[in-house]
Amino acid sequence: MDVKIYKFAEFELDLAESELRNGKSSVPLQEKPLQLLCALLDHPQRVVTREQLRDRMWDSRTVVNFEQGINVAIKKVRSALGDTAENPRFIETVAKKGYRFLAPVEVISRAHAPPLNRDGRTLRAAIVTGICCLAGAGIVTVLLGGRPKPSFHSLAVLPLQNLSPDAGQDYLADGITEELTTSLAETLPLRVISRTSVMPYKQTNKSIQQIARELGVDAIVEGSVARAGNQVSVTVQLIDPGVDRHLWAQRYERRPEDLLAMESEVAQAIALRVNSTLSPAQRPRVTAHSVDPGVYDLWLMGRYHWNRRTMADFAQAKSYFEQAAARDPGYAPAYAGLAEVLALSTQYGAVSFEDALPRASAAATHAVELDDNLAEAHAILGFIELAGRRWRPSEAEFRRALAIDPSLAEAHHWIAYLLFFLDRRDEAVAEIAKARALDPLSAVTNADEGHFLYAMRDFDKARVRLRRAIEIAPDLGQSHETLALVDLETGHLADAQREARTGLAFDPNNPRTLGEAGYVLASSGATTDAQGLLSTLLNMMQQGSSGASFPALVEIALGQPDRALELLEQSPARRTYNIRALGQWHGFEKLIPDARYQKLLADDP
Repeated sequence: MDVKIYKFAEFELDLAESELRNGKSSVPLQEKPLQLLCALLDHPQRVVTREQLRDRMWDSRTVVNFEQGINVAIKKVRSALGDTAENPRFIETVAKKGYRFLAPVEVISRAHAPPLNRDGRTLRAAIVTGICCLAGAGIVTVLLGGRPKPSFHSLAVLPLQNLSPDAGQDYLADGITEELTTSLAETLPLRVISRTSVMPYKQTNKSIQQIARELGVDAIVEGSVARAGNQVSVTVQLIDPGVDRHLWAQRYERRPEDLLAMESEVAQAIALRVNSTLSPAQRPRVTAHSVDPGVYDLWLMGRYHWNRRTMADFAQAKSYFEQAAARDPGYAPAYAGLAEVLALSTQYGAVSFEDALPRASAAATHAVELDDNLAEAHAILGFIELAGRRWRPSEAEFRRALAIDPSLAEAHHWIAYLLFFLDRRDEAVAEIAKARALDPLSAVTNADEGHFLYAMRDFDKARVRLRRAIEIAPDLGQSHETLALVDLETGHLADAQREARTGLAFDPNNPRTLGEAGYVLASSGATTDAQGLLSTLLNMMQQGSSGASFPALVEIALGQPDRALELLEQSPARRTYNIRALGQWHGFEKLIPDARYQKLLADDP
């Protein structure tokens, strides 16, 4: 049976003796306050609800006023620790939820208690202490003692909690989370989950074990960020969720101008605890110079708004990245961020490809010139080349991005489309599966994998991925439309129509949604509705907000292949992918026997 000793600040709690000590002095603490303190120490920096405390402190047969009992126990623990609710050092009250233990906690476990001395107390000489104060660095380190180091294959960095007095510092906590994720992904030879899949856990009461199961990982990093005045404090800890054991923790305190260097040191420390065999060349590089904190702050604000993925946030992200680049023309991440905003906003209908891609390409190219080891810059440059139908440069940029950061989910996702357009379908499906493994809670990634599987006529597997996408984001129109295509081809016409109309309701202005829905409705007998969608698509095409492929798809379903070919023949300049890519929609197979379609295939690069 394991015996635990908790260490935090100047205190030590020994469960074998049920004793709280402050140095050599024993601090009296009764049974219920002791149980409450243990519950908080088991989950430092996380909210422990009053319901969880009730279940920990009393069994279901006990008849007691739980609310009053918890209030009394909290007061006694705070008194024992010299803490206050108004200015908490250890225990923070989270309104209407519960309590959070703020300080880093070292947990020392040993499989068997050492022999007892004459006073009945356990001998502690064999215990390896885990706290070492590094003078001048502001670091408190907790080490795992007495157990073999576990072997990890996958890791997730949960959103660091913002413990700053100012709630507006969320962007800082999110930014540091993203930076740690990126640095570890570039360094460790294991799967590191993308930020988009961990951000849903920013406000959650789920246990570490449940989060690990949902993300499919065997190691978790969590922690907190606090900014007050000219000081930033970051606390991180590494957890083995299989046994709910804290393996290591550190606290860093730095000035804002040293934040980048601190992030590199944090990533290096985590990497070495996860994989101590890393060579010096493989370890995260510690930033040797200070970056203007104002520039970095602008970049963090840009990333914060970029990741929110709304039109208003795109505009704000663009502004922040432009300000960062203007303030420091040599700061590569600012140009990479600007390129991402310009290029990806075309997917949301904000700007046209013709307007955005040249500016995006210039920004991405400049980012690469400034820092050739910036994976995000190579990935977005690959996306821009893909949109411009420059296949070889696109693949080269994606490969370079993945060589730098093998866990960059976006690069796996985008190269999957490139490979699919080039009719390398098995490779495409393998890449999109990697993207989904790295970003398992991305509805778009699950939906795109479902679409590829549909295109390959693997309908059963396609349904699994599409239903998962709908479970994650029920209002994503794309998932419903692809499921409608699957239902259509497997003879479930009523289901196909229902899914097509559902997708339209959620995403009525997307040409792809209109085209796929129109094809399904026309093919299943709802021709009047399909003709209305075709009319809308033709108007969008005239206005330059849609290409010819989607109205052509509807024309095919309406029995008008000649009109479909006329549309495809007259608009080569508006295509953003090659004609062979149209094979992802089975309706275009009806045009294959026609010589005009064969000419389009032959003329396309």
